[in-house]
Amino acid sequence: MQPQLRTSPTPVAPGQHFIEAFPGALSPEQCRSIIERFNSDERAFPSRTQNRLAPMIRRGTMLNIVDFPDWQDVIWLVDRAIRRHLPVYAAKYPAFEHLAKPENHIISPALLERIEPGQGYGYHIDAGPWGTHDRQLATLIYLADVTEGGYTEFPYQSVRIQPHQGLLVMFPPFWTHLHRGAPPISSTKFNITNFVMVRPNVAVAA
Repeated sequence: MQPQLRTSPTPVAPGQHFIEAFPGALSPEQCRSIIERFNSDERAFPSRTQNRLAPMIRRGTMLNIVDFPDWQDVIWLVDRAIRRHLPVYAAKYPAFEHLAKPENHIISPALLERIEPGQGYGYHIDAGPWGTHDRQLATLIYLADVTEGGYTEFPYQSVRIQPHQGLLVMFPPFWTHLHRGAPPISSTKFNITNFVMVRPNVAVAA
């Protein structure tokens, strides 16, 4: 199923919003397995923001799997999916080619999140607050379809992306791309968040 990129009557010029969606980054079987494991893992905790100064704008349940040996296979799986699509993104936006080279970036460990109907994440940016300065590209993988609500919305790019199982979304994390995760209505939303981060002492441009 193709991703739904719904725009306003006056959308930005094609190829200029830097938001790209890639269907099938994870298979349905992989998505269902991750959800099942997530739902049975008692180490999950209430969702929070990076600096925790405004936690009320983010409501859901998180699982930060970086330190869990039993989740290393999922970290590897998601890392591989992102790396498989990075060259495609960089080919469309050549200014990112330098950072897309493996020696110039690292990919943050996967952060899993479950968002029930009525929960969500208000308007925010992903790079700027303390501890986020090295983020250069944000990635989202949706693990389940949400037919009503639950979309990721970029108001200044006039783009809404509806969650579809296995869909990978890449976008800049900066102030240019203010966005929100609208509360799901029809079903629970599951997603995985990662960031492509510049390695220490690497210039952000060639």
